[in-house]
Amino acid sequence: MQNYSRQSLANALKNQVRRLSVNIESLNKLSSRLSMGRLFGFVGGLTLVYVAGNWGPEWLFWTTLAGFLFGFSRLIKIHDKVEQSKEEFEIWKSIRETHLARQQLSWQDIPKRATTPNYEDHHFANDIDIIGNHSLLQLIDTSTYQGSTDKLANYLLTQEHTIDDIQERQEIVKELTGKPQFRDKLHLLAELNSKQELETDWNLDELLDYLRNSKVVNYTLPLSILGGLSALNIVLLVLYLMGIIAPYVIISFVAYLVIYNFNSEKISGLYNEAHQIEKQLSRFNPVLHFLENYDYQSNKQLKAFCKPYWSSDYSPSKYVNGIIRIAGAASSQQSEVVWVLLNFLVPWDLYFSQKLSTYKKELAPKLDEWLTHFYQLEAYCSMANFAWLNPEYQFSLPDDQSSTPFSATELGHPLIPHEEKVTNDVTIHSKGDILLITGSNMAGKSTFLRTMGINLSMCFAGAPVNASDFSTIPFRIFSSINVTDSLDNGLSHFYAEVKRLRELLNMLNDDHDTPVFFMVDEIYRGTNNRERLQGSEAFLKNVAGKNGVGLISTHDLELAQLEESIPELSNWHFAETIEGNKMSFEYKLKPGPCPSTNALKIMDMEGLPT
Repeated sequence: MQNYSRQSLANALKNQVRRLSVNIESLNKLSSRLSMGRLFGFVGGLTLVYVAGNWGPEWLFWTTLAGFLFGFSRLIKIHDKVEQSKEEFEIWKSIRETHLARQQLSWQDIPKRATTPNYEDHHFANDIDIIGNHSLLQLIDTSTYQGSTDKLANYLLTQEHTIDDIQERQEIVKELTGKPQFRDKLHLLAELNSKQELETDWNLDELLDYLRNSKVVNYTLPLSILGGLSALNIVLLVLYLMGIIAPYVIISFVAYLVIYNFNSEKISGLYNEAHQIEKQLSRFNPVLHFLENYDYQSNKQLKAFCKPYWSSDYSPSKYVNGIIRIAGAASSQQSEVVWVLLNFLVPWDLYFSQKLSTYKKELAPKLDEWLTHFYQLEAYCSMANFAWLNPEYQFSLPDDQSSTPFSATELGHPLIPHEEKVTNDVTIHSKGDILLITGSNMAGKSTFLRTMGINLSMCFAGAPVNASDFSTIPFRIFSSINVTDSLDNGLSHFYAEVKRLRELLNMLNDDHDTPVFFMVDEIYRGTNNRERLQGSEAFLKNVAGKNGVGLISTHDLELAQLEESIPELSNWHFAETIEGNKMSFEYKLKPGPCPSTNALKIMDMEGLPT
């Protein structure tokens, strides 16, 4: 798919990490020297100022003091820039190291963020390793913000996607795959923003909720009255000072104070509100500025998607500058002297309270659009980074006109290390078909079911799949693999599985336009042999030929005989070889029922009676 190999990319990333480590070490040494320089500069500068003040002329004292203050401030700025550069290099290094960890499946070095929604009862989330520890989400997710992680999880776990939605996502992901610098720069800026946050600060979602729930106020009448009285106060004061009239300004000023006092509740909290909005937008501004000013060139899909940043009625930078001005004006509340002087002269806080209300009304839909697109963009970048790290993976768009529901060549599991992975070819020829998979313990049945499901999930999300060739029609994914009992609801494992299979049957019998792709592992494993066999036969006969295709694994070799009576059912198996006391597995899907079992051999190898 891409013109580089997995190994060449790994080598390039290792070289980048080495170079970044050298740069960080150099910056550490420079920072140490600057710290010592600040100490000696401070002591030496004060000594020079003291000497000049005691033994030199006055002009020498002031010149020395000015030089000391200027030089020391410059030294502080230089040191701050070095520290900032070091922090950026450390994040760059962390990003590159995490890329390597993702490619090599070094799980201990791959960060993990839980999803906000609870997917405990989801149709396939936990069964095919989409979420949780050592999951696809953990492997793919490069997001900095929780909203982006939740968006990525939603793409992977939505049961039904439209082809248009998949195509739109996939085209953007394809463009982003070839833009590692764009992705990493966006990641860097987001990380720098998140490192500045304090526990007491709002986050961007809380800010958005606050803006949405803010009431629009109208202070036009009190502002008009107070503005008129303010102008009158100035005129009367000037006339009084010129000796033209008596001190009537006292009357108008008292009226001004009385009316202002009646409206004092309208200005409470102005500084805190404006400061919190300004703080969050200023921190997020580097990300907005990057997206607003990026040269998208020929990246047509990405440019169109990022239009809210670079081609809106008011660009993000204008809104950020606007709140900075309001917050600066509101900062007068931090100084009693300044606040009294300003508000005694004009209705300063009331005016900017009105401005802040108007600003919040305008900002709410803009911030909503920016964040929605940014969370989507981070999710797209996660999938693109996954494609970039795995150049042998392929993009595939579902085709609802295909005569073959599913076909894949060299299909593998993305959560199995590359050097250990065994791939398989598989084709499902018609809707309603069932693949009955038999095989010994540990032969690979469950892993194969998960391989099918996880690749379908990736395809429908817009990500590449672990295959050299992959074609599918749209499906609703359903699985019954990791079914567990529920102590809270008093459900046994068997009854939980029965309820799960009842859901599947309902889906297969509905009149939905999109068929079901289902995976059932070890059907009815929670009951005795006789009833399991009878129930499995009845279930297979009932689901065959319905609105879907499926894979069902079982240890019951007797079920293989159903191939003769169910035209839609075909037998497949995974086998093993045993030489002496050593057992080896091919993990290759083969036609027909499994010719052997290994349970007694495993017992014997472990010293149990057989």
